[in-house]
Amino acid sequence: MTVPQTSKLDDLTNRFREFHRLSLGHYESYTKLYSDYLRTGMRFFEMPIGIVSRISDGQYIILAIEPETMSLASGDAMPLGETYCSVVVDREVTVAVSHAGQDAALCGHPAYREMQLEAYLATPIRVNGEIYGTLNFSSPAARKLPFHDTDVELVELMAGRIGQIIEQDQLDRERQRAMSQLRENTALFESAFEHAAIGMALVSLEGRWLRVNNAAIELLGYSETELLTIDFQALTHPDDLDKDLELLREMLAGERDTYRMEKRYFHKNGQEIWALLSVSMVRDENSKPEYFVSQIQDISAQKRAETELLHRQKQLEALNDRLEQLSTTDPLTQLNNRRALEARLHEELSRNKRTGEPLSLLIVDVDHFKRYNDTYGHPEGDLALRALAAALSDVSRTNDTVARLGGEEFVLLLPHTDEAGCCAVAMRLAQLVSRLEGLRAAITVSTGGATLVPAIGSTRIPTADSLMRRADEALYRAKQEGRNRHCQAP
Repeated sequence: MTVPQTSKLDDLTNRFREFHRLSLGHYESYTKLYSDYLRTGMRFFEMPIGIVSRISDGQYIILAIEPETMSLASGDAMPLGETYCSVVVDREVTVAVSHAGQDAALCGHPAYREMQLEAYLATPIRVNGEIYGTLNFSSPAARKLPFHDTDVELVELMAGRIGQIIEQDQLDRERQRAMSQLRENTALFESAFEHAAIGMALVSLEGRWLRVNNAAIELLGYSETELLTIDFQALTHPDDLDKDLELLREMLAGERDTYRMEKRYFHKNGQEIWALLSVSMVRDENSKPEYFVSQIQDISAQKRAETELLHRQKQLEALNDRLEQLSTTDPLTQLNNRRALEARLHEELSRNKRTGEPLSLLIVDVDHFKRYNDTYGHPEGDLALRALAAALSDVSRTNDTVARLGGEEFVLLLPHTDEAGCCAVAMRLAQLVSRLEGLRAAITVSTGGATLVPAIGSTRIPTADSLMRRADEALYRAKQEGRNRHCQAP
């Protein structure tokens, strides 16, 4: 019996909404994350068993399993070769089998002889470009109908999102470790700073040392007798001397009462010492200057700590930049991801409402991409997607936004572009794609475009969903009409 087209569309819409919910979800723990994805997937694919696994050192470790009444439980481990997932890991692609007993790769597999699982859908979970584990669903009963392409695409999207969350969590933990180390280093510096001995000295109006304490003696390396025979100018770094003398002149002229400055002294052994110098003046009963009181605090350790702190701050800034980039960038193609696209789309819709200028959106889909992946392997599929991403960037302008929605679906957001311009971009893209080099086989794309020209002064901002939906419907027509073509929404 043929399923009505509207029913298929409703099913796809419901799946999209559920996946959209999963993608936007915030989970308190991995347990809740895995449970939501597994239960949703079991509904999606009508499979009674769902597992999230971790693959490590040839071991298959169960991270989560639904339902929890199974004989297996979270934390159970077994050799990878005893599971169907060994086929997924070996091939590095999604495996979708509706009747394992009739499948050459699985009918003789140890897992089939042991558990008699007939239907199986599994895909790798990748973290930082490597296979971290698998998302898999199974059933002891064979399916009446084979898995559809959309089943494969959806389970890959789900696994991809799980991988992104794990990767984001790992980066967050790395950042927390870096911040903890930074706080620890700062605390050590503060402790050393607070308990450091402070040098004290009485200095004549001419700059000669009149009296020094033991801390100052230890700081500068001279004996008390040696210090009392010289002036502070002889121990001051020449680059700091003019500033120090100018501040003293201002005190003698009554323009200031105290001053503080960071300056360098020369230790007796020739080493430079950074010090925080605080100077005040002692006056007689007639307010005539008598001598200066200097406090000399060794801040050499602080300067070293500041250098280290600056270095660590730069490391933390680089890590934050990386986190920000990951949150808005597709890791495979380095294009904008869906989150970045949605933010830019809302900006352009608001600007479009104010100016009345046309705004076009072009959805691009690789034709028969699953067949390409199945034929040439996942790495070659990734290479084709990156080549398409480069072609999309080539046809875009400075103010355009190029994004990857997921899988083999991309979007071009074209401000200040009418229908004719949108069609022209689609044609240029098709020509570029037809000339892509370095691929195992030629690829083609189907494109669907939608253009919005709002009424100036309208208080209603068109929604991003409506524009996306129109472009998606146009893309659907392009596929229905034979693919490798462009259709524009009315």
